Amino acid sequence: MTRCLSIYLMLSLIASAESLCQKVKIATVDLEYIYANLPAHQKLMAEIDSSSTKYQAVQKEKLTAYQQKLQAYQNLGKQTPEPVLKDKAAELESIQAAMQEFQTNAEKDLRTRYAARFPEIEKIVRAAIAECAKQQQVAYVARDKADYNSGESTPFLLYSSEPDTDLTDHVLSKLGVNTHPNKGKPRQYGVYFK
Repeated sequence: MTRCLSIYLMLSLIASAESLCQKVKIATVDLEYIYANLPAHQKLMAEIDSSSTKYQAVQKEKLTAYQQKLQAYQNLGKQTPEPVLKDKAAELESIQAAMQEFQTNAEKDLRTRYAARFPEIEKIVRAAIAECAKQQQVAYVARDKADYNSGESTPFLLYSSEPDTDLTDHVLSKLGVNTHPNKGKPRQYGVYFK
């Protein structure tokens, strides 16, 4: 009985030690670079930029009208009756509030448009990453740049000694982007100190 127990214990230790010694392959991916070169994301960003430019033009028109009315208000003489001054001041405040509301609504619209369409693009990219990881027999894929939008100040990956573990070019190829500015060129990984 003791002998069976000791054999069982040794076998379980050997099995667990063997599983711990297995080589785990970890790869990296530069999501920022992938999105910057992905046509679907480029199109989305072009649409957002176009809408933003239109909103800025409207806001500029509103600002010009406001500045003209402000100048007219400032040019009113001391002989102008108090009710007229109050009415003009209230009109300026109303225009200013409308400008601020327009700016808030424009920013909200841009964020809403992006938030509505980006998850579809992100889903496609994540699927391509998963497929590349399976093809390359990679157990884990790490992001090699910080995601500043989510509040990170350092990248997820701090060091990588093997540039061959970068799946960025493979993922872009899987997404149909076969030519991009830095294809095949080494990229920096993780945190670098100069």
